[in-house]
Amino acid sequence: MGWCSLCGKVEKDMKVVHVPKCSEKRKLWEQSLNCSLTVNSTICDSHFDASQWRSAPRNGLVYKRRRLKADAVPQGDPAAKLVKLGFANSSTQTEDAFINHSERVEHESLRGRIRLMQKKMDSLREQLEVYKDLEISLRTIFTETQIKILKNKGKRAVFNATDMSAAICLHTAGPPAYYHLYRKGFPLPSRATLLRWLSDVNISTGTLDVVIDLMENEEMPEVDKLCVLSFDEMKVAAAFEHDSSADVDYEPSTYVQLAIARGLNKSWEQPVFFDFSTLMDADTLHSIINKLHKRGYPVVAIVSDLGAGNQTLWTELGISERKNWFTHPADEDLKIFVFSDSPHLIKLVRDQYVESGLIINGKRLTKSTVQQTISHCAKPDVSMSFNITDNHLNIEPLAKQNIKLATQLFSNTTGSFIRRCNALGYNVQNASETADLFKIINDWFAVFNSKSSTSNSIEPTQPYGKQIDIQRGILAKMSEIMSSEILGVGAHRLPFQKGIIVNNASLEGLYCYLSEKYEMQYIFTSRLSQDIVENFFIAMRPKGEQFEHPTPLQFKFMLRKYILGLTKQNKPIDN
Repeated sequence: MGWCSLCGKVEKDMKVVHVPKCSEKRKLWEQSLNCSLTVNSTICDSHFDASQWRSAPRNGLVYKRRRLKADAVPQGDPAAKLVKLGFANSSTQTEDAFINHSERVEHESLRGRIRLMQKKMDSLREQLEVYKDLEISLRTIFTETQIKILKNKGKRAVFNATDMSAAICLHTAGPPAYYHLYRKGFPLPSRATLLRWLSDVNISTGTLDVVIDLMENEEMPEVDKLCVLSFDEMKVAAAFEHDSSADVDYEPSTYVQLAIARGLNKSWEQPVFFDFSTLMDADTLHSIINKLHKRGYPVVAIVSDLGAGNQTLWTELGISERKNWFTHPADEDLKIFVFSDSPHLIKLVRDQYVESGLIINGKRLTKSTVQQTISHCAKPDVSMSFNITDNHLNIEPLAKQNIKLATQLFSNTTGSFIRRCNALGYNVQNASETADLFKIINDWFAVFNSKSSTSNSIEPTQPYGKQIDIQRGILAKMSEIMSSEILGVGAHRLPFQKGIIVNNASLEGLYCYLSEKYEMQYIFTSRLSQDIVENFFIAMRPKGEQFEHPTPLQFKFMLRKYILGLTKQNKPIDN
């Protein structure tokens, strides 16, 4: 943008000439123009006539732009010309032009500053969005107090009940991992703070009323409060101990009885009872069920294994192959169906099969069929990779508790290999009958182990009720096998036979009962097992200790830490 200091013109493409830096020559220009000029002043080229420019070649060079002669002096505009153009006062025009130029320069400067500030604001907005997303992500891991500590570069803060509850749950899951994170600088309470909070809650053997009272505060639909009561025993280390918090002496105990209530329609679970060296009897069971019912949690099923004590309980409740439920102790119009732990049942079937065999349709099916298949698949000319080994058949005492070995043996894959070897002409005794038995056992266990409602899963693994005709057929076939003389003519039935027959009848009865009373369309049958109790026992075992099983006092202390996590949050913890 060009500007003439003499006439005040401001034009974009106007050519201007800078005033000479030489003071003497500048004075000549001032005298000619009758004005004052500075070193930075410029004059438009209209104040010079053509004779004052030199553009001819000089020394073989051609000027890229016009240059003034050394003696060139600008000329002011004639007064007549100014009057003719209608300008009343040349000084007013110059001042106006100067003011306009100053305003334009100032506006350009302000616009530049505005653009710069806009860029900074956009950058800050982007950073703010990133920080907001980061804080949202942190909230899924840390509490508000922990986030505040991270923002303040580790400065001390007062932990509230929510913070302590989360910290205690983490410490219960693994003290070594907790202290490792604490030393790394994670915003966690110290060990002394944890112990101070743990001293606030005291629990005693029997029904855990503090937990049941807290469950009452949870707002859920009635159908989501339907629960299954699972109970089991865990071995504890025998030791004389003194509990200073309750001033109680514990004599050596051999096991702890634990009962956990879990949701049937919605996934939640809570321990509701524990005691040492105590069997679950009908009175204790009724007491737990009544307290849950009073808080709005109807028990619709109970689950246990087939230990001697639980078989006695079944007798007290009047459970048999012909009667698979008992009346709710708080309401005669309600039913409670009885189940045996299906993983425990399939392990008992496996034990009988590998030890003595099973008689199906007059043929004794033994593990020799599987052994022959293992031998044939190991031949160099057979291109089949059979995953079943002697470890699945010759089971050590500790391995008998491994459910995976039993389900792998009674799988459709094992049956397919048996059929394949037989089809290739190899000698496999009772191949077809064994493969059929394995398939029905596999499908039966799948019916009792449904965990999700996906449309692409196979029929037996669907929740019970989604493929009801197929699932009922599987249960009927399994009940028929268990009702037959699979141990030989005149032999007494083993507990697993009764357990499977009762389970099948209970599942169908529970489905019809819930469909009619609560309009439930299907049942996640994996919730009719003891897996939650076993997982809870695993969590309760002391980590890094010399003994595998906790002492009674250790179990009580770890259970108290878990319950404290509920009391400080004042609500049950969902899975």
